[in-house]
Amino acid sequence: MSIGQFFKVVVIVERKSIVFLINSIAGGGAERVMMRLIDCSREQLVGYDFHLVLLDIEEEAYAIPDWVTVHRLNSRKRTLSSIKGLWILLRKLRPRLVLSFLTRANIANVIVAKLLGHCCVISERANTSAHHAHGMVGRLSKLLIRQCYSRADAVIAVAAGIADDLVSNYDVRRDSVHVIANPVDAATIQRLAAEPSTITVPRPYIVGMGRFVRSKNFALLLDAFAGSKLDGFDLVVMGQGPLEKDLRDHASDIGLGARVHFPGFLANPFPVIAGAYAYVLPSNGEGFPNGLVEAMVTGVPVIATDCPSGPAEILDYRAEGQITKLHGGKHGLLVPMNDKAAMIDALNCVIQPGERDRLATAASTGAARYGLERAVARYWDVITHALTVQGARR
Repeated sequence: MSIGQFFKVVVIVERKSIVFLINSIAGGGAERVMMRLIDCSREQLVGYDFHLVLLDIEEEAYAIPDWVTVHRLNSRKRTLSSIKGLWILLRKLRPRLVLSFLTRANIANVIVAKLLGHCCVISERANTSAHHAHGMVGRLSKLLIRQCYSRADAVIAVAAGIADDLVSNYDVRRDSVHVIANPVDAATIQRLAAEPSTITVPRPYIVGMGRFVRSKNFALLLDAFAGSKLDGFDLVVMGQGPLEKDLRDHASDIGLGARVHFPGFLANPFPVIAGAYAYVLPSNGEGFPNGLVEAMVTGVPVIATDCPSGPAEILDYRAEGQITKLHGGKHGLLVPMNDKAAMIDALNCVIQPGERDRLATAASTGAARYGLERAVARYWDVITHALTVQGARR
């Protein structure tokens, strides 16, 4: 091999890759945000080989751009399998940086980064202390998170409450944490909201949306709806998950019957949201609730529990856990977690004369703070800084 050929090979080898990593792109807020970030990052990725790595093989709810190289591992939602599969793949790709979303992907990212030497940026999407189970399993999960997250090159938190929790309880350095709210593509949401709805609801309705898991607490919404004065209304709960049968059975048991609609996961939920009388988030734990802000973009009044983290910041510029009864925030109604009486009061409030219009205007005004371009630019500020610091260390 001539010297010229040798240097040509070196140049080819030195062309760096960047990897985005997530558990899967099954329907969910984090998955939707990652796909938006990818869609808007083609210009920033010029000069890099870009790869999207999915740890699990699941039905994919979002389209992947045709310019993206995708690697689908088969980790079966197991942490050790995720770490092993990622190590095998990244040993071949040798990326300069890996950006990961969601806890299992974050843990795998940090561990493999320490083995292979790439820069790792992790994004925590939920309040870590509130999200993980209690008991031995929960304690072990939190210990693993503490050991890993403190070793990341940079941590992106989607809400200030998440950042505070990571610093206070997981040994993450304050100067390594960056708070970046999830990007919301208002123009696209409004365009999609104007399309015909794929479901028909015969009466005025309240809407909720999310995974049917315990932390989302849709049972609270069902109980409050049954106890409210909204006799002439229906309830639509969009989503899917392991508790769907339990929720259907519970709706029947408390006498709601045909008044509750479970249309499943909708590729375009926005016409349904825009047509609702109000959007309700009854959760006991969030990170940055995308659905809440997206509902605000459509101009629908919003009600949310004051859970960690996100709703209080979004609706009233405050930290969570500061209210004890129904509270009228600047951009929507807040109720304490698991407070059926306060949720009933909130539902009854939105049907009072003039309240729906006032709350709808307040919601639209609040949503304007979460522009897509600004959020994407901030992600790339963090990525670029991490790459610069890594380059200076070499």
